[in-house]
Amino acid sequence: MKKENDLLEEALSIAENGYAAAYQFLLEEYEKKPEQYGPQTLYFLACLAGGDDLPEKALEWLRKAILDNGWWYRPEVLEDEDLASLKHNPAFISLKSISDSRYADSVSRTREVFTWERKQADKLFLAVHGNTQNGQIARDDWKPLLRDDTQWQLETIQSAEPDGYGTYRWSYNMVSYAPVANAIEKIQNKGYTKIVCGGFSAGCDMLLRAIVFTPARCDILILQSPWIPIMQDHSEEVVNAFTQKNIALRIFCGSDDEDCLPMAKHLFEVTTKEGIHVEIAIQEGNRHQFPKESFKLSDVD
Repeated sequence: MKKENDLLEEALSIAENGYAAAYQFLLEEYEKKPEQYGPQTLYFLACLAGGDDLPEKALEWLRKAILDNGWWYRPEVLEDEDLASLKHNPAFISLKSISDSRYADSVSRTREVFTWERKQADKLFLAVHGNTQNGQIARDDWKPLLRDDTQWQLETIQSAEPDGYGTYRWSYNMVSYAPVANAIEKIQNKGYTKIVCGGFSAGCDMLLRAIVFTPARCDILILQSPWIPIMQDHSEEVVNAFTQKNIALRIFCGSDDEDCLPMAKHLFEVTTKEGIHVEIAIQEGNRHQFPKESFKLSDVD
């Protein structure tokens, strides 16, 4: 079965040529095994239906997600323009109120989750999830790199900021990255012969902020589909951090990732110019996702 993120990226690709086809595609995939898909899929179905001028269908999906399944969403996402036709609908207003209340409750209770407890192998890989993801998704995405190599210990750090039911996000400020920095600092002097940190999307920005603004360091930084707004104002500091801490950099990005590919190329250019040990791989046919055939960690050592 396809990963949920891959399925949603495919739906987005189809939607570029029309919402109707994208909605039908995602609906058919969902109906095969509905129990396998979470809040994001139902949200996409609602937005695609709304964008295809099917407001009642959109409302049905939100009702299923919020009332039937007990899920909720970050308030801003329910203000998406694809749901604009529901803005004054009393049923939608009620659903959004329920969702917003659950979100507020989650914000008050959520804390970061770092899975590391003790040193269990010679080398350590720390995985950082992207937005609308969680620690388990990060583990599942990065685990194939290790190829069950017992020399490696895989751990994850999960954000303290809820995004939606069961998912979390990172904000691009001077606070959100702190759990990532703290996690790296906690394990960097525990006797590992090598520490590799891997981030996906927004997780890449958190890793860069960690090595720039704190003593956190690792041996190799792997960035997959890097969404890295830190480069807008702190490009020089990023380069200096790699140089001073002697961190090798590996960048991976899909050829069809229109938002992140320019950022990936820019990071490669500025770090290459300063003599940092950096490599970049453009994954043909990929959008904002991990490649279908995962690279091996030995490929980036």
